[in-house]
Amino acid sequence: MSALTAGTAIALATLTAASKAEAPTPVALTVAMQENCDRLAGSPFDQNRNSAFAPVDIEQIDPQAVDACRVAFDTTGNPRFAFQLGRALNKVQQPEQAMSAYETAVQHNYSAAKVNFGMLLGRLGDAQAEFKMYSEAAQTGNVLAAYNLGVAYRDGLGTDVDGKKAIEWFEKAAAGGDDTAAFNLGVMYDDGQLIPEDNQMAIAWYDVAAKRGNADAMINLGLMYESGEGIKANPTEAANLFAQAAAQGDQFAALKLRDLSQAGVAPAPAGDEASQGFVTLELRDGDMEQAIFAGDI
Repeated sequence: MSALTAGTAIALATLTAASKAEAPTPVALTVAMQENCDRLAGSPFDQNRNSAFAPVDIEQIDPQAVDACRVAFDTTGNPRFAFQLGRALNKVQQPEQAMSAYETAVQHNYSAAKVNFGMLLGRLGDAQAEFKMYSEAAQTGNVLAAYNLGVAYRDGLGTDVDGKKAIEWFEKAAAGGDDTAAFNLGVMYDDGQLIPEDNQMAIAWYDVAAKRGNADAMINLGLMYESGEGIKANPTEAANLFAQAAAQGDQFAALKLRDLSQAGVAPAPAGDEASQGFVTLELRDGDMEQAIFAGDI
């Protein structure tokens, strides 16, 4: 999302549906534009997106989505299209118009838009309003909002620092599949600053995140295996984890793998029992309360 700074002049005039006095858009074109908007700008973090189309990361949004989503919203008034228009405008470096589109969707109580609108409000220096947006969105089940709320409680952004609440919201985001939330849980249990240190919980959450592909979690878990912190030392498993992170391009992991290799330790062959890693906790229905509750969505 394009950076904004405090004091930036923002046009907050909201979008409006097309006036009845305007020439009507042909039905076929309207339907095509709606489908194009959903296809080109649906967010992976929007639980209300059109599931007939695969979600699109912000970097992959086609600039044609701007026109498609604008027509889709103007002809329907559906806040999903306003939210997706905001994403498309953000992609083409029009942050003021993007904020206006997000605000329109927020006024229609669209949860995913509250997350993006909150991010922009935070960048403008209104941390309390940012926190409010995340809180409201998280209550509807938005995973990214739950993650951002965890960060807010951990770092004291728009609220008081509260380690217990940070854990609660990171757990809800992790239960929704967020690997970074699982990694942050591992870090919090590992360093023991806001909550009591618990190496077993740190290992378990690092392993959840690592199995979801989080390179930072692979490294931290590898370091624990290497040193024997909270678990029996296992240099081979440490090498396995460093190799996985190095394969993702992590330079620190590559250096650690080189050091272990020079010491005569190599990753276990694929399929070897020694390469299967820590037997982690599995997040299943009922294991934790499912919530009804740094990036753009």
